[in-house]
Amino acid sequence: MAEIIKAKIDDIADIMKLINDCVNNMRANNIFQWDENYPNEEVMLEDIEDGNLYIMKDENRYLGIITLNEEQDEEYKTVDWKSKSSDVLVVHRLAVSPLGQGKGIGKSFMNFAEDLVRQKNYNSIRLDTYSGNPIALSFYKRLGYEKVGEVYFPGRELSFYCYEKIFGSN
Repeated sequence: MAEIIKAKIDDIADIMKLINDCVNNMRANNIFQWDENYPNEEVMLEDIEDGNLYIMKDENRYLGIITLNEEQDEEYKTVDWKSKSSDVLVVHRLAVSPLGQGKGIGKSFMNFAEDLVRQKNYNSIRLDTYSGNPIALSFYKRLGYEKVGEVYFPGRELSFYCYEKIFGSN
């Protein structure tokens, strides 16, 4: 498996191509989680500049991306999270190239996130995923993430399910 490394500004064109490929693949599967407006280049550049965007690539193609930070969307305040600590890692924008799906790349990214949680002594990982994305819902459940709530984001027809996995004490 290829190594997971921090993205650089030079990676942006390939990152946006990967996102576009993922959007097209989701649409082909009637999943309308992302579109031409989100995630956009501005969001991805900000993730890179903040040092929160990680990539996996082999010699000639980008296999996936993930953004990891402590930033929780305003909507998260309505969720009854299991961990009452503020020491949490939040997963944003996990994407795997359609050509690499089903090959353990997403799991490698989540293992990377879980290793980071242990290194930094966070108490949990939090994330949300589109309720209309059965592949992602099944993926997080298989990895031991527990659904703890539901939020709505502007411009999205369906809700997003909030998941959490506890690592430390509360």
